[in-house]
Amino acid sequence: MPTRIVLSYLTRLAVLRGTKSTVFCLEQTRWQGDSLATAGGVRLLPARGRHEAAPSGPGALSGGGIALRRVVVMRRYLVVANQTLQAAELRDELGTKIDAGSCSFFVIVPDTKAADYDAVAAGGVLPQPGMWWWATHYTRPATDEEATAQARQRLRLMLAGLAGLGVPVAGDLGSSSPLEAMEKVLADHQFDEIIVAALPRRVSRWLHSGLPHQAERRFGLPVTTIITSY
Repeated sequence: MPTRIVLSYLTRLAVLRGTKSTVFCLEQTRWQGDSLATAGGVRLLPARGRHEAAPSGPGALSGGGIALRRVVVMRRYLVVANQTLQAAELRDELGTKIDAGSCSFFVIVPDTKAADYDAVAAGGVLPQPGMWWWATHYTRPATDEEATAQARQRLRLMLAGLAGLGVPVAGDLGSSSPLEAMEKVLADHQFDEIIVAALPRRVSRWLHSGLPHQAERRFGLPVTTIITSY
């Protein structure tokens, strides 16, 4: 009697083609014979025998008697920023990620205390021509409550902007400690990369503390660091 085998998922078997990352998943197949072989820790039937139910059509591949189908992977990015959420450098980086292929974003905003705000980044200059609302709404907060309100407003603007591009996006306000904020999100979500947007090196507390390297070591994920010019 023919033997049916279902191998539903082949973990992280990825092939890069151009700018899109693809994985190959084994389809349900029907074979004659019951001899099994092992490949990469996954039990596979040998190529001998008659293969009756190979998938066909776009995306279907076949090799070595195993039916394969290409699946496009959505890259998942964790964005860590607060005062830099409206920076052109971060916007350009996210645009590059979007152009590279299917992706989603989770924006975590560490709730920086009022005393830790950089005075210039908080409203002493206009980061882009015509952005007068920045100076009006983002003057340096006098209290922690004001700092939290400003952070929430920046988060709302970022989420609305990305959603307007049709990109899957979510976000939240987190601990004032960036590492703690990331750790809480990573306890419930999985990501492929972390993007940290920091103030200029001369004033950035995150860069002075080595935050990108700490995050890379603690979470085992690649970290892209964006250093803004305000």
